[in-house]
Amino acid sequence: MPKQGIARHPSEIFGFPIDDNSSQARDVRQRFFCPFMNRKCDKKSRLISYPFGVCSVKWNQGVIALCPRRFLQREIVFKDVADNYFRDRHNLVVFSEVGLSGVGSFDYVMVRHRPLSSEIDDFVIIEFQTGQTTSTGALVSALKDFVDNHDIAGRSYSFGLNQYDIWKRTFTQILNKGIVLEHWGQKVYWVVQEPIYQYFLNRYGLAGLKFDTGHCTRFAVYDMSRSGGQYVLSKTRVESSTVDNMFRAFRKGAPVPKKNKFVELLGRKIKAQMQLRLDLSK
Repeated sequence: MPKQGIARHPSEIFGFPIDDNSSQARDVRQRFFCPFMNRKCDKKSRLISYPFGVCSVKWNQGVIALCPRRFLQREIVFKDVADNYFRDRHNLVVFSEVGLSGVGSFDYVMVRHRPLSSEIDDFVIIEFQTGQTTSTGALVSALKDFVDNHDIAGRSYSFGLNQYDIWKRTFTQILNKGIVLEHWGQKVYWVVQEPIYQYFLNRYGLAGLKFDTGHCTRFAVYDMSRSGGQYVLSKTRVESSTVDNMFRAFRKGAPVPKKNKFVELLGRKIKAQMQLRLDLSK
């Protein structure tokens, strides 16, 4: 269970704060609708028969986005990337889930085309990275309580935030996709929320990153704050790095466990197995 006094519960459900009881919020929830995608929520859980519409969670003193669709709010991210990379918003189109053989798929590709033409002038990759929970069944229980009209604002549910696993998987993508895009001479923006990004910087010793227009890998960092009754995304900064710098951080940033500790663990396992054999032979 969470420590006493620490609030951990859904913050937004189907696009609206849990304390929003407006007619619009009630209508959206009844239809399991996602206002960020402008269609029905498509997140699933085997524990419930309806969509798993938890967009973000209250985590200690902050709010953490869990669903990548949460970053689609008002096209804020796309507008910011357009301003940062292209310096304007003319002749742009965004495609989602664009596959690349041998690499995987890109969340989004923003393409600039020539005026009144399908000829491509330039493009930029956009990847979303949100939070990820452990013991997610507890979060499903919170959603069920909310759907059943229980007040969950004052409660804490025993789910966790697994930032180590987030970056263990994502760092490989940063390296693999970064290598390709550096070779192509193109850029990629990794859109991430401030608390998740801070963990990344601290774990891999990357504090002090700046923004360099020559760098391929860029981090567009956002946070969420309450404004006008809703939580709104706001950009805090854009930082960047080379793939070589990322690889050095990946190689050196994570602490290497001591070998003798692992050998001791193996010894304990051998002793336990020998004891079991002795017990079974009686």
